[in-house]
Amino acid sequence: MSYATFDAPTLMYGEDIETLQDVRSYRYDYQEGKVIVTGTGKTLEDTAIDAYRFWAIKCCLTERYERDCYSPDFGVEFDAIVRANYPRGIAESELKRTIKEALMIDERTVNVSSFTFEWEGDSCWVHFLIESIYGIDRIEIQRGGELNARISVA
Repeated sequence: MSYATFDAPTLMYGEDIETLQDVRSYRYDYQEGKVIVTGTGKTLEDTAIDAYRFWAIKCCLTERYERDCYSPDFGVEFDAIVRANYPRGIAESELKRTIKEALMIDERTVNVSSFTFEWEGDSCWVHFLIESIYGIDRIEIQRGGELNARISVA
């Protein structure tokens, strides 16, 4: 028995191709934890690379599934992993997985690597490199206790 063959179209009818657009962001003061506002009350726009950096840090500081305003793809599962009371090695492996999974959702992210951890009770500083289309940055985030983050060009 012979089956009919046909060439499948590359795109379905009415389907759009998603393209990366330049994203805008407002200048953010990581030390103060707020958007920078001028003396006249205006916010300052930032570059696409700074918007990406802000997104990456916000993603890592947000607990996944905790807020309805974010998609299930946004954030990491830090609290859930710490509450599970895994041995330190397994907890660190799971934190690597959830951070990498969350950041690789964005098509600007090329790789997430070189993780190191510093624990103080349930609080943890996570250090890692994030490679994006803009270059490589070192990100340091603190989860548990007081939320905090720093970013620097690697």
